[in-house]
Amino acid sequence: MTFAYDEDVVLAKVSNVRRCVAAIRSLSEPGNAALTEWIRDDVTVLNLQRAIESFLDLAAHVISANGWEVPRDGRHAFALLEQHGLLEREGLALARAMVGFRNVAVHDYAALDLEVVRGIARDRLGDLEGLALAVVNRLRPSSGG
Repeated sequence: MTFAYDEDVVLAKVSNVRRCVAAIRSLSEPGNAALTEWIRDDVTVLNLQRAIESFLDLAAHVISANGWEVPRDGRHAFALLEQHGLLEREGLALARAMVGFRNVAVHDYAALDLEVVRGIARDRLGDLEGLALAVVNRLRPSSGG
C-alpha cells in the first residue's frame, strides 16, 4: 500500500521523538548525578510529553496527507493509523496509553504518579522510539511494509 506524506515532516517528527528520548536517557549519565530528583522527574515528564506530541503530530500529518477522516482525539488518530495498516494492534494499545499519560501530564499534573514516570524512563523509552520508527518503516514502500 502506498501512503501520501511529506518525508521531511515525518522525519522531523521522528527525530524529535528520538531527541526527547535521548534527553531522558542522559539524565541517568554520571555527569548528571547532581540533579535533584524533582528536576530529573520534571525534565522526564516534559520530554515524554514532547515526544508523544511529536508522535501525535506525525499521525496527524499522515492522516491529513491521505485525506482520512478527522480524528476526534489522539487515541482516535492512532486508531486510524492502525486501521490503515501503519500500527499493529499492540502498537495501538501502547500509543493509546501514551496519549493517556500525556493527558494526565498536561491537564492533571498533580495526579501524575512519579513512580510511573520513573518506570517509563527506566523501562519503556525504547517502545516510544520503536513505535515512531515502525510507522516510518511502514510508510516507505521500499521497507516492505
